[in-house]
Amino acid sequence: MKKIYLLLIAVTFVSTSCSVKIPLQSNLSDQTMLLAKNKDIKAEYVLSSAVQNGPLAMVSVQRNGKESVNENAFEYDSEIAFAKIWDAYFSSKFNSYAEDTIEIEVSLLDLYLKQVSSTSAGESLLTGNAKYNVEAIAVLEFTVNYEGKTYKNSFEVNASEYNESQSMQAGGVSYTKTAENPTRQKSKLLESCFNRSIIQFENYINSVVLKDE
Repeated sequence: MKKIYLLLIAVTFVSTSCSVKIPLQSNLSDQTMLLAKNKDIKAEYVLSSAVQNGPLAMVSVQRNGKESVNENAFEYDSEIAFAKIWDAYFSSKFNSYAEDTIEIEVSLLDLYLKQVSSTSAGESLLTGNAKYNVEAIAVLEFTVNYEGKTYKNSFEVNASEYNESQSMQAGGVSYTKTAENPTRQKSKLLESCFNRSIIQFENYINSVVLKDE
C-alpha cells in the first residue's frame, strides 16, 4: 500500500508539473499610448472573457505542415492580463467626466500560442538546431453603441517573434540553449498581442464610429 501511495504522489507531481507558468506582463506599451488618441467622451464599458485564468493551449506546426495541439502546455492569467490592459486603455484615453457617452462591450473569445518550425524533425535530430517562430494569437469581439447607432465587429490579432535553440551535451548531460528565454518571450508576446488588439480597435472606432468627431 505504501508503494502504491508513493506512486500516486509521483504521478500527481508529473501531471501537475507538465504546464509551464507564464509570468504576467500587462502594461500599455509606449506605441499604444502614442497611437491611441485622447477622447473627450465617457466610456461605459464592459469586459468579458471566454478564456479563463489557467491552461493556455500551444499549437505546434512542423515544417511539413503537420499540426498538433497541447491544451495544457502553459498556465497563464489570461483574464487578468486582458482586463488590466483594457482597463488601463479606457482609463487613460477616455474622459470619465465628459457629458458625451459611448457604450462599449469587449469580449476575449480565444487566446493561444502557436509555434511554427522552420527546421525539419530530422534536421533538428541530426544537428541539434531548431529554428521556429512563436506567435500569440487573440480573437476579440466588440459592440459599440454611440449616438443611437450600434456597431459590431470581431478581429484576430497576433504578435510574433523568431527564436532558435541548440541542443548540446557536456559531461554526458544533455541540455538546450535558447537564443531568448522561451517563457519570457511568450509573456512579452501575449502582452504585445493585447496591446495590438487595442490599436486595431482604435483604428476601427476612429475611422467608423467617431469619423465625424
